[in-house]
Amino acid sequence: MTRYFGTDGIRGRALVDLTEEIAYRIGRYIGQYPKGHPNTILISRDTRESGEALLSALKDGVLKSGGTLLDEGVSTTPSVSYLVEANHYDYGIMISASHNPYTDNGIKLFAPSGEKLSEAIEEEIEDYIDSEEDYLPLKEGKYVYSPDLKEQYLDFLASQYEGKKPVKILCDLANGSASMVAPALFAKLGIDATFINASPDGKNINNHCGSTHMEGLAELFAKGDYDLAFAFDGDADRCLAIDKSGRLIDGDAEIYLGALGLKAKNQLNGNKVVITVMSNFGLRKALDELGLGYEIVSVGDKYVQAKLKEDHLSIGGEQSGHVIFSAALNTGDGLLTAIKMLNVYENQPEVYAELPKLRVYPQTLVNLRFQNKEESDKVLGHPDVKATMTEAEELLGTDGRLLVRTSGTEPLLRVMAEHIDEATCQRAVALVVNKIKEVSPCAE
Repeated sequence: MTRYFGTDGIRGRALVDLTEEIAYRIGRYIGQYPKGHPNTILISRDTRESGEALLSALKDGVLKSGGTLLDEGVSTTPSVSYLVEANHYDYGIMISASHNPYTDNGIKLFAPSGEKLSEAIEEEIEDYIDSEEDYLPLKEGKYVYSPDLKEQYLDFLASQYEGKKPVKILCDLANGSASMVAPALFAKLGIDATFINASPDGKNINNHCGSTHMEGLAELFAKGDYDLAFAFDGDADRCLAIDKSGRLIDGDAEIYLGALGLKAKNQLNGNKVVITVMSNFGLRKALDELGLGYEIVSVGDKYVQAKLKEDHLSIGGEQSGHVIFSAALNTGDGLLTAIKMLNVYENQPEVYAELPKLRVYPQTLVNLRFQNKEESDKVLGHPDVKATMTEAEELLGTDGRLLVRTSGTEPLLRVMAEHIDEATCQRAVALVVNKIKEVSPCAE
């Protein structure tokens, strides 16, 4: 069990929970791992004001371990994944807290394959972070500012576009990483694109914008003559969309369309997809009706990626907009997802016409905050809570489902129900939430 790492790297309040000392220790360890090996490491960051301080600490650590640090500048998380694998670097580091507010930050680490690090290596890094002495030998490394690497990533994205007709799109860049990449990408593709929330100032990342706040994008989209709208999160590994009907195309819908598009080309390996426990019950029903299979994994794109790799499958992802097209890239990439959706929209209208068959079941979700993760885990195992969960599942029957899980990044307990009848959802969630608050009065 890791102590600092969650489902997507280390994340916390910038320079408070995630300190410069922790960043320095990470740089020191990864700069020479395995022991004594002088590594070449790619680093990037999003637009948060704390990114520079964490970059400086990581840089200091890597260089004192004898490593070479290539700095891409501000770019996207998936750019690090792609460039590490494509250029055979030893590791990649991304400084970002994804969709969290600017007061948070995070550090994501990538293996040479472009995949997230294994838990075994994460635990070794944690042991070093917690060690009283810095026992690693001091060496002298090299820092290289390498913003030109971004062009290589743009070329990769452009190679995935199969557009055959003019389109007009609206993009919300969340004042984050996409602000430094998306305009160049869509200009390269010759796509008529309008951008909003594309002026980062270090504090406005994800601030009432991007994939977690779709209202502003939807309002502007309805007023303009656009084909599609796309919203990204702070580090651009997520993408949500809106189409001309006003429908929100979330990660579930992107998986659905992506799978149908691949199947039409005989490219859907195993005739199934990978989804998470948070995917809407309606997606399962729609896939069943199409005769497509699905594997269900825990929340976290690293679990999706691991299952895709294990079973040699083509597509999988999360409802939040993390979608992996494994033939192209082994991590979620919001810009790549936007391109794949444009490919279906432009080239496979018969596939896009199937979207209304994906019915989104009503969902009720309540997040209960605790003082720490240990407390939320304890409540989840309480016998009275378990008994109430069984009662709620019986209420939902075969037309719905209950999911109660702890967050991988925050001390939260998420209570969710989905059912064809919204009122039934609400009753099921209320049963469980009330019992949790009865057992643990400090739950908020």
